[in-house]
Amino acid sequence: MTAAGSDGNQVNLSRVLERWTGSAQPHLARDVFGIAAVLDEQGSLRRALTDPAHSDDQRVALAWRIFEGHTSREACEVLEALVRQRWSGEGGMADGLEAAGVLLAGSAAENRAGAQGLDNVVDDVLSAQALLDSDAELQRAFTDARASNEAKLRLLDRIAPSLSEEGRLLVEQAVTNPRGALPQRLLGTFADHLAAQRDRWIARVVTPVELDQNQVERLRSSLGRIYGRDLKVVTDLDRSLVGGLRITVGDEVIDGSVATRLNELQLKLGA
Repeated sequence: MTAAGSDGNQVNLSRVLERWTGSAQPHLARDVFGIAAVLDEQGSLRRALTDPAHSDDQRVALAWRIFEGHTSREACEVLEALVRQRWSGEGGMADGLEAAGVLLAGSAAENRAGAQGLDNVVDDVLSAQALLDSDAELQRAFTDARASNEAKLRLLDRIAPSLSEEGRLLVEQAVTNPRGALPQRLLGTFADHLAAQRDRWIARVVTPVELDQNQVERLRSSLGRIYGRDLKVVTDLDRSLVGGLRITVGDEVIDGSVATRLNELQLKLGA
């Protein structure tokens, strides 16, 4: 998952947050969303934490001074990691925190139930989006500025009582703090983030020759050992490919020009 950084660059949130994703729980995502909400409300703090005139260490010290003791230590550490990135405009880091909250919620679902857990969260978000898209009365209820967040959450309980914990967290975020967007549009953005995260469970393999089922299974097994998870292998034939296989897992690409790991896989496929 990426978020917009300065000068058009992309901050790779998956890499920035990899220290936390393997053990993430829903409460961490909730805390990160809470920090994003504070930055949305406090323009002077938002500007101070992204001001390139101050060093990374100065901005980090300010972040800890403001948030330590008011949220979890883990959330402060996530904030520190994002403060050390370069963001486009003063709102960029708040956007990055929101995207980080989505990634951490998805990771919590993965940690609980693997790829199926993440699939369930995607389904939760998409079903909530479809429900809002199809019902103008619900849209008005969730965007009514006079309605309290408590009232919106009670309504959510009635219309979507069976959401997973992580799915519920993301839908709550969209209806109580849409950050200027329509809740259903924000849910669509969340679903896009989660779909990109889901790609980490899919190995897309481009090959110049047809692979039989045994070769695909050996490839799947080898990739599973490399990545530490059971990947789904999707193959695509490209007879013009030079250099053997090209494999994409999430945002990582392995091609025949650079990969010791790929050479190992090719040897195993030919065995």
